[in-house]
Amino acid sequence: MLIKNSLIASSLLLASSISWAGQDLNVQECNYRGGIYTNGVCVSASVSGQVAGVLGNEFRRGGGNETSMGDSVFQFDGQFSKDVNLEHLKVIFIDVSVIPKEEVLHYQEKGEQNFHNSDRFKADGMADRPWLLAKIGAGIELSNSQDLTLLAGSFETNGLNPLPGKPSRYYMTAPYGLIVRYDKGIQANYELKDELDRIILASFSVVDGDGIKGQSSVTPSDSRANSYPSYAGTVELHVANGLKRVFENLSPYLARHDLYVGVTGSAGDTGSFAGEKRSQDDMTAYLGYLLKTGKGDAEVRVFKSNFTRNKINNGNGRHDPQVESSAYGVELAFRGFETKSCDWELYGNKHYFETNEQAPDGEFTWGDIRSVDGWTAGISCMNFKRISNLNIGAEYGMVNKYNSKEEATAGQQFSLVFNYKWGTRNIKKR
Repeated sequence: MLIKNSLIASSLLLASSISWAGQDLNVQECNYRGGIYTNGVCVSASVSGQVAGVLGNEFRRGGGNETSMGDSVFQFDGQFSKDVNLEHLKVIFIDVSVIPKEEVLHYQEKGEQNFHNSDRFKADGMADRPWLLAKIGAGIELSNSQDLTLLAGSFETNGLNPLPGKPSRYYMTAPYGLIVRYDKGIQANYELKDELDRIILASFSVVDGDGIKGQSSVTPSDSRANSYPSYAGTVELHVANGLKRVFENLSPYLARHDLYVGVTGSAGDTGSFAGEKRSQDDMTAYLGYLLKTGKGDAEVRVFKSNFTRNKINNGNGRHDPQVESSAYGVELAFRGFETKSCDWELYGNKHYFETNEQAPDGEFTWGDIRSVDGWTAGISCMNFKRISNLNIGAEYGMVNKYNSKEEATAGQQFSLVFNYKWGTRNIKKR
């Protein structure tokens, strides 16, 4: 199956594909992405792989394999884009991203090897995403400072990834309650910028709402397919960049600062009556600050999330009492500290999740678990020995699960990972 899915990934990669890189796609920009540019067409491809020399998760101790070696995640991305250069329509593109199915979480799929694991804490798989994402889109230039991107296909609809700098892609070391939702449908993305600095990002999607966590695909093959569309969106404001545009005299003071605030979420449900419809409402608000220094970039971000789901095994949608859960946390990262052998990155997070119901929802909580807290710390050596895109990282964290009696079960997560990416150029500081 791994070989079969890898061949599918490779054929899709060669067939086409990727996203609009800016309002003026040209040979310089195509080269920046490591692509081949001919007559207004840019074709590029990349392959990235991360292999864990050691990967530990103590919550899998009951299965006898809490520590493993050689766990991996490989990703194939293909990009195809063509300049159009009409009055406002500037580029059309296709974007395909593939991970072999065995490397993503799919513990909610009956008949799969992972189904017996039953929950997120002890499931196999490295990456928390669908195995295939594919979309077609268009880049529209509304003005010199305003861009609009239209998408159709499968894509990220809302949510947050961990801050750049996190060494491992292993899902268990991400802040619990910080999730990305993937689905298929249509999406519009608006961006207001000042030269290359983003000021406002606004995104709105209408999607099927079929996908749930623990499925490997956004196109389920069972009867949980949604009968009504779901809605998702994100609004993000970069305050410091906006102030620089409005008050030019502030530019010298704000040039090294980026203060941003955003909210991202979705509303809808998945499944069909009777007995299979489940609520899927998410909302995350976040606040971040980035400081550019002569030694690297320091960033901190706090978030607060709320989720609404049905009780586990309840498929009556919004007609029954809902499970209300919340999460909050903080992330810190320092990136780009250059030495002779590495560009160093440091990362850390602290997070807490709780549900106010007496029953689990089957997505965030299972069995008698009612709350989760934990932390993670990590370090990466990027471009090891000045070999572009060859990275080594180490990560260690602790997670505590609490039952309804507030009794804790603790588990460690740790990894030593090696990462290499081929097909894109590593742009070094001058």
